[in-house]
Amino acid sequence: MDFGNNDMSGGGKEKTGLPDGNDVRDASFVAEPARQVPVAGRYDVIVAGGGPAGVCAALAAAERGCSVLLLEAEGCLGGILTSGLMSNILDAKNKGGLLKSILAELSGMGMASGHHACVDPEAMKIVLENRVRRAGIHVRLRTRVAGAKVSSARRVEAVFTESCSGREAWIGKVFVDATGNGDLGALSGCGYELGDPDGRIQAASLCALIYGVGAGAIPDLLEIEKDGGKRRLYELLDQAGRRPSYSKPTLFSLNENGFLLMSNHQYRVYPDDADALTDAVLQARAEIWEQIAALRRTDPRLAKLRIGTTAAALGLREGRRISALYRVVLDDLREGRSQPDPVCRGTFSVDVHGMFPGNSGYTSAGFKVRPYDIPLRALIARDAVNLLLAGRCICGDVYAHASYRVVGNAAPIGEAAGICAALAVRQDLPPEEVSYADFVQAGGNPHPHV
Repeated sequence: MDFGNNDMSGGGKEKTGLPDGNDVRDASFVAEPARQVPVAGRYDVIVAGGGPAGVCAALAAAERGCSVLLLEAEGCLGGILTSGLMSNILDAKNKGGLLKSILAELSGMGMASGHHACVDPEAMKIVLENRVRRAGIHVRLRTRVAGAKVSSARRVEAVFTESCSGREAWIGKVFVDATGNGDLGALSGCGYELGDPDGRIQAASLCALIYGVGAGAIPDLLEIEKDGGKRRLYELLDQAGRRPSYSKPTLFSLNENGFLLMSNHQYRVYPDDADALTDAVLQARAEIWEQIAALRRTDPRLAKLRIGTTAAALGLREGRRISALYRVVLDDLREGRSQPDPVCRGTFSVDVHGMFPGNSGYTSAGFKVRPYDIPLRALIARDAVNLLLAGRCICGDVYAHASYRVVGNAAPIGEAAGICAALAVRQDLPPEEVSYADFVQAGGNPHPHV
């Protein structure tokens, strides 16, 4: 057999594949050789992140004549609604545009319950996939943004991705960071905030689909108003010796026989710590398994309860908040401030999930929210001239973020970013120079109160 030139006869130095003098066994860093990265495509608008904000951004830009690339690290579109399995859509009632249209389509399919409170994750996948396909958007799944090329003029020229196709470069005119965690903004050198002033971050959760019992048999566990069902579910788990890490475990009714379960808290999980993310998923999945086994033993009604699947992605409530032209702050919420350039109107409460073990519930921190405007300026990155922000990585303080981070706001924020991106391409302007009047004329929401 011919094994090539690997001479193991002792007649010469063994070949290691390393240049002489580069023994890395005790090194702190390893030098990676420079390489030429192939350009995989050129687009008017490149959107990083295929969750609700990213899909709406991509659709909005494509519908206005732009060529669009949508990059998603998971194996499906939809983000927290699909790979994250938390498809309870909060703060959607006063929203129009793409979110309203998508929810109407799901409702027409019989795949949304409780006035759109909860939608079927698999139905959401197919609805979003059909929409982006019809819009002519190039979608790339299982592809993670791993770097950015930024000019000396602070212009993002290309993003680098990693996938089974290797490292690739994608050249664009305008970019949208819809990664949730602000990955593209950080890779582009933008300033950002993460956590509260002490560096503490909201707890993460792993969701699950469960089945095996009819909704009619457990109405007390499904009572979300005044936390009645949460309290009863907690008591059952505590009685079985499996006190949950989240003190308000919740069952959301998906249909008559299927439910979404959110019953754990994972603490100090930062979006740039792969070890912490891994540990959190493993711990949460083990806890969910133990909880379901305990419920089967404790309540005869739940004897046939089973796990359909746990989420492919951990639900992170907090990530980087990228610096922009405007920073949404707590006083905006408390005073119900109007803005000269609104994209939507937030109405959800300040919702801070425990930032450390022992603080296992959620709180408004004593703050009351009045309906407030989210301005377009909060979507326009301060430190990169052609970067827009969509979803929970827009610019705001820790308490404002705890309100606007939900899907009912993320989706219209994404749509607004896509509209602004399309106008910037069409007018050959930086996003900050796009006039708000043109934004409204192009379909941006001029009446966020409706």
